[in-house]
Amino acid sequence: MQDVYESKDKQIVPFLLITSEVSFIGTRNENGILYFQFSPLEKCQEIINAFLSRRAPLVQPKDLLDAVETFRDRIFEEKNRVQP
Repeated sequence: MQDVYESKDKQIVPFLLITSEVSFIGTRNENGILYFQFSPLEKCQEIINAFLSRRAPLVQPKDLLDAVETFRDRIFEEKNRVQP
């Protein structure tokens, strides 16, 4: 899985979730930390660089807020699943 980008970042993950140029593959739990996986790696890196340098294309605020909620929901689901 070398063409996969993984992140747990609370800003990057929601932005990638609403980006049509990459695909959300799933999640991976490592020692209680949930990593979100996207593909292709090169496109993810390109989008993240634009995001961090404030050159990313504009997005619908509602879409981004929905993606933030999805991110949080997945984190809480995983925490609840891991805890007895």
